[in-house]
Amino acid sequence: MVFDRPTAFELLDSVSVFLEEKIKGELPKHLAFNVQIAINVINIVKREIENGKEINESSKKLIADILQQGNSTESLSKAIKDGKIDLDNKELQKVLLEITKMKLSVDNPNYSTYKDLVE
Repeated sequence: MVFDRPTAFELLDSVSVFLEEKIKGELPKHLAFNVQIAINVINIVKREIENGKEINESSKKLIADILQQGNSTESLSKAIKDGKIDLDNKELQKVLLEITKMKLSVDNPNYSTYKDLVE
Protein backbone atom coordinates (compact mmCIF):
# COMPACT_ATOMS: atom_id res chain seq x y z
CA MET A 1 0.00 0.00 0.00
CA VAL A 2 1.08 3.52 -0.70
CA PHE A 3 1.25 4.68 2.93
CA ASP A 4 2.26 1.42 4.57
CA ARG A 5 5.68 1.01 6.07
CA PRO A 6 7.63 -1.10 5.75
CA THR A 7 7.02 -1.48 2.04
CA ALA A 8 6.94 -4.86 0.31
CA PHE A 9 10.42 -4.11 -1.03
CA GLU A 10 11.72 -3.28 2.46
CA LEU A 11 10.20 -6.45 3.92
CA LEU A 12 11.76 -8.60 1.23
CA ASP A 13 15.09 -6.83 1.66
CA SER A 14 15.02 -7.52 5.41
CA VAL A 15 14.34 -11.21 4.85
CA SER A 16 17.06 -11.44 2.21
CA VAL A 17 19.65 -9.77 4.45
CA PHE A 18 18.61 -11.90 7.43
CA LEU A 19 18.94 -15.14 5.46
CA GLU A 20 22.26 -14.09 3.93
CA GLU A 21 23.93 -12.67 7.04
CA LYS A 22 22.44 -14.63 9.94
CA ILE A 23 21.18 -17.98 8.68
CA LYS A 24 23.09 -19.22 5.64
CA GLY A 25 26.48 -19.40 7.37
CA GLU A 26 25.05 -21.47 10.22
CA LEU A 27 23.71 -24.24 8.00
CA PRO A 28 25.27 -27.35 6.48
CA LYS A 29 26.33 -26.77 2.89
CA HIS A 30 23.36 -28.59 1.31
CA LEU A 31 20.89 -26.46 3.28
CA ALA A 32 22.90 -23.27 2.73
CA PHE A 33 22.59 -23.95 -1.00
CA ASN A 34 18.79 -24.15 -0.66
CA VAL A 35 18.76 -20.92 1.36
CA GLN A 36 20.82 -19.24 -1.35
CA ILE A 37 18.17 -20.25 -3.89
CA ALA A 38 15.52 -18.63 -1.65
CA ILE A 39 17.67 -15.49 -1.36
CA ASN A 40 18.01 -15.35 -5.14
CA VAL A 41 14.24 -15.66 -5.58
CA ILE A 42 13.61 -12.91 -3.03
CA ASN A 43 16.10 -10.65 -4.82
CA ILE A 44 14.41 -11.27 -8.18
CA VAL A 45 11.06 -10.29 -6.67
CA LYS A 46 12.66 -7.16 -5.17
CA ARG A 47 14.01 -6.14 -8.58
CA GLU A 48 10.60 -6.80 -10.17
CA ILE A 49 8.94 -4.59 -7.57
CA GLU A 50 11.53 -1.89 -8.13
CA ASN A 51 11.77 -1.95 -11.93
CA GLY A 52 9.03 -4.21 -13.30
CA LYS A 53 6.54 -1.54 -14.29
CA GLU A 54 9.15 0.52 -16.10
CA ILE A 55 10.56 -2.56 -17.86
CA ASN A 56 7.08 -3.67 -18.97
CA GLU A 57 6.29 -0.23 -20.36
CA SER A 58 9.65 0.06 -22.12
CA SER A 59 9.28 -3.41 -23.62
CA LYS A 60 5.75 -2.67 -24.84
CA LYS A 61 6.96 0.55 -26.45
CA LEU A 62 9.86 -1.18 -28.20
CA ILE A 63 7.52 -3.89 -29.52
CA ALA A 64 4.86 -1.36 -30.57
CA ASP A 65 7.46 0.73 -32.40
CA ILE A 66 8.68 -2.21 -34.47
CA LEU A 67 5.22 -3.70 -35.09
CA GLN A 68 3.38 -0.44 -35.73
CA GLN A 69 0.40 -2.18 -34.09
CA GLY A 70 0.09 -4.33 -31.01
CA ASN A 71 2.57 -4.24 -28.18
CA SER A 72 2.60 -7.69 -26.65
CA THR A 73 5.15 -10.46 -26.89
CA GLU A 74 2.38 -12.55 -28.45
CA SER A 75 1.95 -9.94 -31.21
CA LEU A 76 5.68 -9.95 -31.85
CA SER A 77 5.88 -13.74 -31.84
CA LYS A 78 2.98 -13.96 -34.29
CA ALA A 79 4.56 -11.36 -36.60
CA ILE A 80 7.80 -13.36 -36.65
CA LYS A 81 5.96 -16.68 -37.11
CA ASP A 82 3.83 -15.26 -39.95
CA GLY A 83 6.91 -13.86 -41.69
CA LYS A 84 5.85 -10.23 -41.26
CA ILE A 85 9.16 -9.53 -39.57
CA ASP A 86 12.29 -11.39 -40.58
CA LEU A 87 14.74 -12.52 -37.92
CA ASP A 88 17.51 -10.85 -39.95
CA ASN A 89 15.81 -7.47 -39.42
CA LYS A 90 18.39 -5.30 -37.59
CA GLU A 91 15.71 -3.30 -35.78
CA LEU A 92 14.13 -6.53 -34.50
CA GLN A 93 17.53 -7.70 -33.30
CA LYS A 94 18.05 -4.41 -31.42
CA VAL A 95 14.60 -4.69 -29.83
CA LEU A 96 15.17 -8.28 -28.76
CA LEU A 97 18.59 -7.40 -27.33
CA GLU A 98 17.14 -4.49 -25.33
CA ILE A 99 14.29 -6.62 -23.98
CA THR A 100 16.77 -9.36 -23.08
CA LYS A 101 18.98 -6.89 -21.21
CA MET A 102 15.98 -5.59 -19.27
CA LYS A 103 14.93 -9.15 -18.40
CA LEU A 104 18.45 -10.02 -17.25
CA SER A 105 18.58 -6.86 -15.12
CA VAL A 106 15.78 -8.44 -13.07
CA ASP A 107 16.67 -12.12 -13.28
CA ASN A 108 20.41 -11.92 -12.72
CA PRO A 109 22.24 -8.60 -12.99
CA ASN A 110 25.45 -10.35 -11.89
CA TYR A 111 25.42 -12.63 -14.94
CA SER A 112 28.67 -12.04 -16.81
CA THR A 113 27.05 -11.83 -20.25
CA TYR A 114 24.62 -9.21 -18.93
CA LYS A 115 27.53 -7.19 -17.57
CA ASP A 116 29.22 -7.41 -20.98
CA LEU A 117 26.02 -6.27 -22.73
CA VAL A 118 25.53 -3.18 -20.59
CA GLU A 119 29.14 -2.01 -20.68
